[in-house]
Amino acid sequence: MRRVLIVGLDCMVPDVLQPPMDALMPTVAAVARAGVGGVLRSTLPPITVPAWTSMLTGRDPGELGVYGFRNRRSYGYDDLVMATSEGVRFPRLWDRLTRAGRPSVVVGVPQTSPPPAVDGVLVCGFEGPVTGGGTFTHPPEFADEVAQVVGEYLFDVPEFRSAGLDDVLATAYRMTERRFTLMRHLVTTRDWDLAMIHEIGPDRMHHCFWRYHDPTHPGHQPDSPYRTAISDYYRFLDERVADLLGAVGPETAVLVASDHGATAMHGGVCVNEILREAGLLTLRSEPPGPTTLTRDMIDWSRTRVWGEGGYYARIFFNVADREPQGIVPRDQVPALTAQVRALLSRIDLGEPGVLHNRVYSPAELYRRVRGIPPDLLAFFGGEKWRAIGSVGFGQNWVKTNDTGVDEANHSRDGMFALRVPGQAPGAPTTASILDVTPTVLELLGLDADPTLPGASLLGQLGAAP
Repeated sequence: MRRVLIVGLDCMVPDVLQPPMDALMPTVAAVARAGVGGVLRSTLPPITVPAWTSMLTGRDPGELGVYGFRNRRSYGYDDLVMATSEGVRFPRLWDRLTRAGRPSVVVGVPQTSPPPAVDGVLVCGFEGPVTGGGTFTHPPEFADEVAQVVGEYLFDVPEFRSAGLDDVLATAYRMTERRFTLMRHLVTTRDWDLAMIHEIGPDRMHHCFWRYHDPTHPGHQPDSPYRTAISDYYRFLDERVADLLGAVGPETAVLVASDHGATAMHGGVCVNEILREAGLLTLRSEPPGPTTLTRDMIDWSRTRVWGEGGYYARIFFNVADREPQGIVPRDQVPALTAQVRALLSRIDLGEPGVLHNRVYSPAELYRRVRGIPPDLLAFFGGEKWRAIGSVGFGQNWVKTNDTGVDEANHSRDGMFALRVPGQAPGAPTTASILDVTPTVLELLGLDADPTLPGASLLGQLGAAP
């Protein structure tokens, strides 16, 4: 039985474990060299929520019934609700420890608002308080100690897609500094068997600055004053990780992991425009220009399919006796599924060329499907293109995001680095995000859960020298 520290770095790429990028994050790379590390394959979809909850429960998004930050609560056309801690159906790692009477320290993990009860202390994730009263800690009075240690606690970079880049930089640094300062305080003043910190900063930096960092980005600007913004932040972040590792001591097992990676965003596929061209989606009137699609704009009596945008497209069918104004008979759903799959699997965008895409039904991706999932999930252009839900562009693709600045899309290839005192290093490998829970259960000396699909990574390490 060991103590375990998990350092969650949102959107961090596996490149930082290998030359030449390892020079930017030498502490994290050293963890991998001392143990095992490599690519951590994310969930589909590879997005913050549900990926972190999948990592910490060992369950895929279908089992969780969480397909994004907002999910359908009913078959109403606009009945979408935010994923909160109250919707987590399975125990996360700290829940298992709490049941065993063992304490945890949890700071900043997504989908932990409102703050769930835990043996120990918890600060909610980047979503901040989601209920009245502004409670963001467990226990509630712990918020006073947070304020004493760091002053104002920063959950996220506010409005990062529309804020000025200098403001994003300043806030990201301030936020990260305060979060790691708080975590160092907690691991040195509290009893704990599991400590976990999640930092959203890398994700925000990637979305705002990736074009200046990545030479393969179609809009790369090598002479920009922001050309080293991401590299500089990586160095700063690695120093914070080094300080935290020093605080927990060499006998603590350490896992550094991300929920997904990042890749250059080449543009956006206007999924609802494509559905309109195919005669599957009909609007009441033509938009005067790019417009967010709302339920009132749609002629449901002539609409069979519509989509939600984001890092992937969620495709919904207007099914009779299911949606309020459904028109697709249930016995026609298989044929419609095949039609839409063919439509979205290969898209000729004209100037950018032909995109070859992956389109799945939930049953193809998940062991079990809970909640109300999309009818289809579409991932465009090897994850280099995002889905655009707005309409009125007059074409089926755009160069930018319809919700603000976005220079990076999410990649399924995240990273992990695991160091276990007393065990020899192993070869770099590719693991699944669902392997994290079995691994940490073994490290903590908790009973293995035979219902989990993942496998412990400790077998990748060598025996004690």
